[in-house]
Amino acid sequence: MAVISKIRSYSGLLIAVIGFALAAFVLGDFLGYGPMGGQRFDVGKINKTTISYQEFEQRVNEQAENWRAQTGQANLGAREAFQIREQVWTQMQREILLGGELERLGIEVTSEELYDMIHGSEPHSLIVQSFTNPQTGAYDPQQVIEFLQNFDLLEPSVQSQWVNVEQFMKRERAESKYHNLISKAYYVPQVLARKDYQDRNASADIRFVYQPFTDINDTLVSVSDRELRRHYDENKESFQREASRSIEYVSFNVFPTDEDREALRAELLELKDELEQTEDIIPFINSVSDRRFDPTFHGQGSLSPEIDPLFFDAPTGTVHGPYVDGNSLVLAKLVDAQMRPDSMQASHILVAFAGSAAPTQVTRSLPQARERADSILAVVRQNPARFPEVALEASDDPSAQVNMGDLGWFRDGDMVSTFNEAVISTPTGSMVTAESEFGIHVIHVTGKSAGSKKIQVAFLTRDIEPSTRTYQNVYAQASTFASRLRESKAFRQTAEELDASVRTAENIREMDFSLPGIENPRGIIQWAFMEDTRQGDFSRIFELDNRFIIATVTEDIEEGIPELEQIRDEVTRLVIREKKFEMVSNQISQAGNSLEDIAGVLGREVQTAADLRFTASNLPGAGQEPKIIGAAFAMEENTLSPPIKGQNGVFVVQVTQRETATVPDDLSASKRQIKSALSNRVPNDVLQAIKDNARIEDNRSMFY
Repeated sequence: MAVISKIRSYSGLLIAVIGFALAAFVLGDFLGYGPMGGQRFDVGKINKTTISYQEFEQRVNEQAENWRAQTGQANLGAREAFQIREQVWTQMQREILLGGELERLGIEVTSEELYDMIHGSEPHSLIVQSFTNPQTGAYDPQQVIEFLQNFDLLEPSVQSQWVNVEQFMKRERAESKYHNLISKAYYVPQVLARKDYQDRNASADIRFVYQPFTDINDTLVSVSDRELRRHYDENKESFQREASRSIEYVSFNVFPTDEDREALRAELLELKDELEQTEDIIPFINSVSDRRFDPTFHGQGSLSPEIDPLFFDAPTGTVHGPYVDGNSLVLAKLVDAQMRPDSMQASHILVAFAGSAAPTQVTRSLPQARERADSILAVVRQNPARFPEVALEASDDPSAQVNMGDLGWFRDGDMVSTFNEAVISTPTGSMVTAESEFGIHVIHVTGKSAGSKKIQVAFLTRDIEPSTRTYQNVYAQASTFASRLRESKAFRQTAEELDASVRTAENIREMDFSLPGIENPRGIIQWAFMEDTRQGDFSRIFELDNRFIIATVTEDIEEGIPELEQIRDEVTRLVIREKKFEMVSNQISQAGNSLEDIAGVLGREVQTAADLRFTASNLPGAGQEPKIIGAAFAMEENTLSPPIKGQNGVFVVQVTQRETATVPDDLSASKRQIKSALSNRVPNDVLQAIKDNARIEDNRSMFY
């Protein structure tokens, strides 16, 4: 079982983008925007390769299952679904784009290479990590052989995951060959190595005067329409944009009212008597509570402060509440109190049966499994020393091939309930059988820690939620807003009249997944990007996460270079910055020939920066200013620079001392460093270059 769990633990990596770990995630709700009317809709197209909806969904489903297996969670949220779809899209782009290059160049991985990655003297890291002996911590090649010898007996999901492992290793090796071809082409000439060494090791001490743009009031400069137009025309390419929308929206939140809370409290009070009297506690809790019965025994200090000091000295059957716990009202009943160990040690032999959740497929029936378990129990009871040997031969738990059935130490509650309770109730050194969803366990209890008092508590929990009436009242408010909006066509005016707060979200991209304060806002974003949604349009009422939302599109920017009016504020800020530079430059030109004179005219101080490096980007006292640092290294000592426009303000610089580096005769280390830095950039830079020259059509917003 350990080997299989390790293989599973890497299955997410097999579908994630090669070269970096991807975080985790979810199968999402694709209802409402999928294929309709029998027509074919494609999720995207990369060059000449079409990605169908069905193909994309299959990959998403596989990734979602991997996420479930890794996290152990069954319920997957919308955010995780979005992230999984992003990962799958990124990975499919990579596979198609790099796959085309590999095919064009004839790069492939032979069966001999794959064999060497699995069985060779230096196997792939996934193989090493998956087949490491947990007892010794060393890689065990025999495990690989045994795993593949029994491959046909493994469950289909494990077989599929192994195929994915092989595909991943082959793809990684092929891409590595491709990247190495490019990396080997790098050549670092002597002159470049000398220049790089000098740049990294030379230093300079400078003095400077700095006038921040933010310290100059915008009202001190005026900007004409002609100046805006000239700046826009001269710098058009810098304004290239992705398609985006800006919206305003109002949110009518549905919160539980005091009446809702009191009604829920009254309902729990009615159930309190029944909770006190019932003896069949598990079905009662499961039928009336928002949380199923939890059989865990809790140690002192591990429960809510509301009941922890009360229940550990109370008689069994004590009921407390209702009390508030987070966003719930709770009734608690003390069900049982026992002296129990905190940790236990046991070995087991699993006898699976048809339909059980065991990782091994068997055909024996439940009665046959019970009979086999009883036979095994009789054998090991007669000779306990044979337990590891029998586990190795007879257990349907694959991990027995590694640990011979020894589960080691585990905490109370870590195992499935029936197994856990069987170990609790069986003396150390004794053996017993127990049934679980995995099969029949033949258990040898080999150790227990000292016992301490633990209690089992039944929690009747009800989430504090808005009532139907509260929902209706808030929806009525949203409907009133929508009705008024249809009449007035003025979003903010209507919001002010109805005392509704307006929120803003700017520069939303088509595949974004977040809006301020809203979980899962994809429906709103999809609406904003629909072909028939125009600037100034109002949305329908969206019901999201206990709130009703109405939005309007305030800005509609299509992909490309926007019109001047669409980015007027941005251009205005840039022109104001230019005008401020001109204004400060004029002031400087009227000052004397020293930094002190310039500082006096500007009302600033002369600042210093010692031991500056050419490769630095941060100028002490001024922030990120690579242009200023670069200019300083191009100046003669003890001369004043002209006014320089930096990122944050206007500078005048004087170099007081510069130390040049003595370049060694042997620059081989510098050459290796430069080449290594360039080679490390190959995987990302090459893929980006291929993407920049590819035709990529992304239609995911039609579906998700």
